[in-house]
Amino acid sequence: MPRNKRYYPRFIIKWFNFEFWPSWLFYAPVFSYGFVLAIKSRSFGYFTAANPEMAFGGAYGTDKTKLLNLLSSEYHTKDFFVAEEKSKGDIIKLMNENEISFPIIAKPNIGERGRGVEKIDNDTDLENYLRVINEDLIIQEFVSHPIELGVFYHRFPNCTQDGISSVVMKEFLSITGNGRDSFGKLLSTKFRAKSRLKYFKKKYPNKWNIIIPEGITFKVEPIGNHSRGTKFLDGTHLINNKLVEVFREISKPLNGFYYGRFDIKVNSINDLYEGRNIKILEINGTNSEPAHIYDPDYSLFKAYSEVVKHMDLVYKISRANMALGIKPMPFFYLIRGLLHHLFGKKKRSINFDKNLSLR
Repeated sequence: MPRNKRYYPRFIIKWFNFEFWPSWLFYAPVFSYGFVLAIKSRSFGYFTAANPEMAFGGAYGTDKTKLLNLLSSEYHTKDFFVAEEKSKGDIIKLMNENEISFPIIAKPNIGERGRGVEKIDNDTDLENYLRVINEDLIIQEFVSHPIELGVFYHRFPNCTQDGISSVVMKEFLSITGNGRDSFGKLLSTKFRAKSRLKYFKKKYPNKWNIIIPEGITFKVEPIGNHSRGTKFLDGTHLINNKLVEVFREISKPLNGFYYGRFDIKVNSINDLYEGRNIKILEINGTNSEPAHIYDPDYSLFKAYSEVVKHMDLVYKISRANMALGIKPMPFFYLIRGLLHHLFGKKKRSINFDKNLSLR
């Protein structure tokens, strides 16, 4: 691929860079290996034993609040659960009770890949959000720490064996002014923003035609998700014994959790190693990806090697838990849960980007 991607049509760049492939296409070659692991485990639901306290082992349908509420207050964000029927007034009342002020992060309590996650700056934004999102939510304080990471931690039951197998650094979608071009024109030159230009035009109508002064940088997308234009970078060089010790301590209260990714914000890398000024935004289970593989410089071969390594970890942890008497979910319940997850109650937030207009 060329150094300067702007000279190539977007669809060519997408199909020659696996980080933009649909997940079903990227994972298709390793489905057969998952089948082999299921046969070895004598259970197609073997992976549900990896995290016995998470629904389906954290593969889907995960209740985001369950593990977050077990964390030490040092690492826990201020947040609260909101049932589907709650109104804007109910939420603002709960915000006051929990000492949370705008801006906030609102997201579905059960959701994946950044679906329905939004930074809400005021009560008008909240009202607009609730017109679109019709499901149980988490309302979370907006953490302003500048560094966002995904740290993949695992441990084994009844032993001290643990480790960190992946760290992804997140580079948010931003633009920097040149004193000549408007906000909209600058954004339109960003490859990762092209599929969401209509959404951004709705979100920033008052900025769209304004000339951005030279040297001024504006973070366009505050949500650190790949589908929202965030660039994922390989941060495995950050892994050392101090980092493992920090996440060993963070994970102590999480009974029944053995494998997954912590999405965090931290004030500095030094704070990360000292275990301070860390806030856990989300905990993901067996559906977690070692997201550092989506670094633009990562090769497809290396990416598949990492995926297989993590599949092996799930298998080994699941087998260790099964040896202690934890039974994996029967195939019937596994499929029923998957079908409900995929085709059950339809959520209006599926078309969130197309319908929501903030400000």
